[in-house]
Amino acid sequence: MAYSSSSNEIEQFLDKTGAVEKNIDIIKANISHIQELQTLILGSTLIQKEESYRQERDGLMNDTRQLIIENKNNIKQLEYENARLHTSDPNYELHKRRHEFLREKLANAVSEYQDVASIYIRQQEDRMARQYKVVNPNATRQEINNYLSNPTQPVFQQAILRTGEAHSVLDQVKKRHKDIKNIEQTITELTVLLKELQLQVEEQDQNIIRIEENTEKTADRLEKAGDNLNMARLNAMSARKKKWICLGILLVIAAILIIIIIVKVPKSSSNSSQSTTIYTTVTSSPLPTSAL
Repeated sequence: MAYSSSSNEIEQFLDKTGAVEKNIDIIKANISHIQELQTLILGSTLIQKEESYRQERDGLMNDTRQLIIENKNNIKQLEYENARLHTSDPNYELHKRRHEFLREKLANAVSEYQDVASIYIRQQEDRMARQYKVVNPNATRQEINNYLSNPTQPVFQQAILRTGEAHSVLDQVKKRHKDIKNIEQTITELTVLLKELQLQVEEQDQNIIRIEENTEKTADRLEKAGDNLNMARLNAMSARKKKWICLGILLVIAAILIIIIIVKVPKSSSNSSQSTTIYTTVTSSPLPTSAL
């Protein structure tokens, strides 16, 4: 029965980690699709198409974010479960290898996602800079950088409108700037998630150390308790032995006293009888004639 229970536990563990691995594969596929949509966004010449691609990408990014957080928590749970296993457990190495494999796989996916997002920001900024140069050919690098930092400033809006550009173009500039800010926020979140994943190994090692220390302390306490119990047992045996010795001594003393009493009482009775006989003989013998 013990082997069956262990087999079921391993099967459940592998099913759980297999589900996490499958989700990470979905995350990686989503990242590839996000990259494709961002390429379409950058290359689109139609506002409606660009907006459609952006909406699809935003929905996919939201789903991917939820998947990353969910599986980060699942991997964290595996870490907690591993920390409760002692290094001598026969399944410890399997648990540890699977946790480390999934942690690294998710961390690599998150890192890849960061790269995809960073590349998109640079490409979108280059696109906006070229657009601004068309509107203001004499713009300096500082002016372009200021524009990229905040293209919604009135001075930049007026520069676009002075060239006869339609208000729809200005709206697109605002949307692209907002898009960049959203992607920057995504990168910040990914950085936090990646840091949490990297810290898991250190925390797990600390948990294992604490468990081993507690195990050793418990073993020491049990050993001391065993020593104390043996000492108490020996003391109890010694006390009982002393009681029997004292009882033996008391019995010997009592026996000696009884013997002394038995020996002395007949002698006393014999001497008393002899005295009585002599007295009787003396008193009953007749007086001499001369005395009469």
